[in-house]
Amino acid sequence: PSEVTQHGSQRTHASPRYADEQTPRRRNASKGLLHARASKHRRFNRGWLWFAAMVPTMVIGAFTYRAVILHSENAAKQELTSVAESVAVELDRFLSDRARLVESWADQPSIQESVTALVESWRTESSIEALKSSPHASQLRSNLVSLSRRDAIKYVVWDRTGTIVASWLADGADLGGAVAPDGAGNLARAMRGETVLYGPEVLREDGNGFRPETRSPVMAEIVPVRNAEGKVVATLLVRGIEMFDDFDRTFREASSQRELDAYAVSRTGMMLSNSPVGQQRIGEEMSSLACQIRLSDPGAAASSNALLPAARRRQPLCYSAVGVSSGRSGERMDGYRNYLGDRVIGVWRWLDDWEMGIVVERSSSSVYATSRYVAAGFFSLAMMLSVTVFLAAARIARRTAIAQAEVHPLSRYEVLNELGSGGMGVVYRAKHNQLGRDTALKVLRSDRHNPEDRLRFDREAKLAASLSSPHTVTIYDYGVSEEGEAFCVMEFLRGITLYDVVARSGFQSYGRALYILRQICDSLGEAHQLGLVHRDVKPQNVMLAHDPSVGDWAVVFDFGLAKPLQPDAGAYQTAETIWAGTPMYMAPERYREPNKIDPRSDIYSIGCIFYFLLSGRPPFIECDPESLFALVLAEQPISIRVHRDEDVPSDIESMVQRCMAKSFDDRYQSVEELAAELDQLISKYPWTIDQARSWWRIHGDEIE
Repeated sequence: PSEVTQHGSQRTHASPRYADEQTPRRRNASKGLLHARASKHRRFNRGWLWFAAMVPTMVIGAFTYRAVILHSENAAKQELTSVAESVAVELDRFLSDRARLVESWADQPSIQESVTALVESWRTESSIEALKSSPHASQLRSNLVSLSRRDAIKYVVWDRTGTIVASWLADGADLGGAVAPDGAGNLARAMRGETVLYGPEVLREDGNGFRPETRSPVMAEIVPVRNAEGKVVATLLVRGIEMFDDFDRTFREASSQRELDAYAVSRTGMMLSNSPVGQQRIGEEMSSLACQIRLSDPGAAASSNALLPAARRRQPLCYSAVGVSSGRSGERMDGYRNYLGDRVIGVWRWLDDWEMGIVVERSSSSVYATSRYVAAGFFSLAMMLSVTVFLAAARIARRTAIAQAEVHPLSRYEVLNELGSGGMGVVYRAKHNQLGRDTALKVLRSDRHNPEDRLRFDREAKLAASLSSPHTVTIYDYGVSEEGEAFCVMEFLRGITLYDVVARSGFQSYGRALYILRQICDSLGEAHQLGLVHRDVKPQNVMLAHDPSVGDWAVVFDFGLAKPLQPDAGAYQTAETIWAGTPMYMAPERYREPNKIDPRSDIYSIGCIFYFLLSGRPPFIECDPESLFALVLAEQPISIRVHRDEDVPSDIESMVQRCMAKSFDDRYQSVEELAAELDQLISKYPWTIDQARSWWRIHGDEIE
C-alpha cells in the first residue's frame, strides 16, 4: 500500500519482507512455438470443420429441445387440469352427498319431534336440568346413532335464539350456552333454510363449557330442523362421521398417484387439507398441516424456521394462493415459488358453492426432466464432435507442418516449456536436437512485429553477442524465419535471480553481496569498454547459480534496453523519446534526460542491487509513479542498519551511498574503479565456497 511510504522523519521506502513472499511460478509449457505454421493450419482447419459439424447439430438440437419443452408443458398442463377438474368433481360429489345425508336425518319425523320438544321446553321453562332429564334428549341421541351407525357421533342443536338445547356431551355442560360469535353467521344461514358446511377448522375452547376432544381439523354439516308445519325451529350440527378424513383422503389419493401436490385452500389463504409434499418437509415440526399453514412464499432459500406458522404471518401469499383466495380459477406454466419455496407449475380452481379452492402443483424440474436429458444428449454429442474436429484438424495440420518443418530455421530445436514473457518477447526452454544442449529460446512476440520493435530485438541480440565475459549470457544463434519470426538462441541459465535469492532467505551477508557485485562488475565492465550501457540492471536481470568450484556464480542477462554510447544509425538507432527501464532501480538523471547515455547510470543501479541484497528491500518503493519519481530525485533511502536492525560497517555503507549518489559526478566514475574497491573489501569480508554450498543446500533444493 502507498501508506507504507511517508515523508519527513517517519518516511520509509521499505516494501514487505521478501521472506514472507512466494517465488513467482513459471508458466506452463507452451504448445506450439516450433509449429507456428502448423498452428496456423490447425486453426484454419479447426474453424471450418467445427462450423460444418456443429452448426447443423446446434440447429437440430435447438429445434428438438424447444419441441420437447413445448410438449412437456402441454402434457403437464393437461395432466394438472385433468387432476384439478377430477378433484373438484369428486369433492363436490362428496360434500353434496354428506349434506343430503345430514338433511335426510333432519327430515326424519322422530328427529323433528325430539328437537321441537326440546326447543319448546327451553322456551317455556328455560331450565337446563329439564333439558338434561328430558326423554326427548335421549331419544334424539338414540335416533342419530341409529341413523349414522356410529356410537361416537357428535351433534349440537341450537334454537332460533342461538341457545344450545341439546348436544352429544353426556354431562350436558354446554346446554344453555350461546353460539360462538364467529359461528353466528352460519347459524343465521341455517335458520333461513340453507345447509351450511362447517370447516375444516380446528376446534378451540369457549366459555360455554365446551372442550375439544381432538386437535385435528373437523368438518360438520349444519342443517335446519323444521316442525310439523314445516317452519324452521332449530339448527342441527352433525360431526363425528369421519367427514374430514374422507375429505383429506381425496387430496392424498390425487397426489400419490401422479407424484403431484394437491390441497385445499380457504379464502384467507389457509391450507384446509394436508399436503403430502409439505408433510415430508415440515412433518418433523408439525403432525398436521391442515388449518395450520398459511400459504405464503418463504423465498427461494427457505430455511426450516421460515416454513413454520409463526414466520408465515409476515410473508406474502404465494402466487397460486393469491389467485385461488381471490375466488378465481387459473394456471401458471412458466413456474413460480410455492409455499415451500420450491419452483413449481400449477392449476387452481375455486369452488364457489363450498367457499374453498383446489390447488394442484408439480415440480418444474420434473416437468422439464425430459428436456434436460435431450439437452445433455446434444451437449455430449457436440463435445464428441468438437474433440473429433480438434483431433482431425491437428492431424491435418501436423502433416502440413512436417513438410514445412524441414526448412524452418527453428527445426533444430525442441521446445520443452515456456519460461516467461516480457514486453518484447517470450522465452522458452529448448533443446538442440543434434547436440542435446539446453538453450533459452527467445522469440519476438507476435504483437510486436512492427519495425521499431524488430530493430530493438535485433539490437539486443547483436549487443549481447559482442560480449564474451563469463558473467554475461552467451548468444548461440539469431535469425528470422520465412514467416517473419525473429528469434534468438542463448545460453540456458540454471539458477535463480537475485530477487528470488532475497525472497528465499532475506537480506544477505556482507561478504556474499560483495562477491556477487564483483562478478556483475566484470560483466558490465566489458560492456562499458565496448561502449555499451545496460540501462536495466536490477535483481531480476542477474541469475545466480551454484558452481562447485567457485561457489556463487552470477550472470547478467536481458540486454534488451542496452544502448551504445555512440550508436551506429544503421544498426542501433531507434526512435526512443521516453525513459526505459525499471523505475525503482533507475538513476535520477535517467528521469531528467531519458536519452542521455552515461555508464555511471549503471553504477547507480549496481548500488541499488547492493542495497537490495544488504537490506532485503528495494531502496525506494511507491505505488504512485509521481511519488516514486520524487523519492528517487530528492530523497535518500532508509539506512540499511534500520532494515537489518544492526550496525553496518562504515566502509560498506559508504560504498552504497557513493554508488547511489544523486549526481553522477559524486559516484564511482567507472566500473573498474568500483571493482578495485570491491576487491579490497572482499578480503575483509570473505564469502567461502563452503558458505555458498551450505546456502544452496538449504535454499536451492527446488532449482531445476
